[in-house]
Amino acid sequence: MKGPIANYWWGGSASGNHLHWKRWERLTYPKEMGGMGFRDLQNFNLSMLGKQGWRLLMNQNSLCARVLNGRYYHDGDFLTSTRRKHASHTWKAILAGREVLAQGLIKRVGDRTLTNIWGDRWIPNHFDARPLTPLDGQDIGLVSDLMGPNGRWDGAKIRQSFIPVDAEAILRIPTRPQVTNFWTWEPEKHGFYSVKSAHKMLDSRRIREEVVDTASVSKHDV
Repeated sequence: MKGPIANYWWGGSASGNHLHWKRWERLTYPKEMGGMGFRDLQNFNLSMLGKQGWRLLMNQNSLCARVLNGRYYHDGDFLTSTRRKHASHTWKAILAGREVLAQGLIKRVGDRTLTNIWGDRWIPNHFDARPLTPLDGQDIGLVSDLMGPNGRWDGAKIRQSFIPVDAEAILRIPTRPQVTNFWTWEPEKHGFYSVKSAHKMLDSRRIREEVVDTASVSKHDV
């Protein structure tokens, strides 16, 4: 699809081959980085598919969610379900969108129900939303292990178990003893998934990786 669009941009029509003065990937960079701010179509498509996954996660009693649950993940949940043999194209597309969700979902801590300290994304505004502290030698596995009987953080245990940057980030998280844990979308302040923020997140990561790769190649050539 990007070929016809690029042909139109450089030649005034989508048909025929035209001289591309700059590769399409560069045109999708923000204007302040020398691009035109065009959408990366693959990432935009994945962002829209992520919206479908978000709906399955948030509306688990909907007819669509119940049908897919019965067909593909009746023995588990949507986020951990695997790609089944002979799965439909629709389900494969939803799983592709789920990869987008995995990059931006974060679990908000409420009561002491199960949240995995090392596996789940649960620490807001903190690197990959997971602890930097090494797992080796730790005897704690669930967020509930870090709370006292009143459902509040056990500050002494947290500072003993984690490096300072992790400990302070955890202690800043408000506890909600009367609320169950719930998923939110970290790139948005209101916590709800949006195609725009998902596309921006994917594009930012793609551009950072391309810039790093380009810098690495240039350094190697020198």
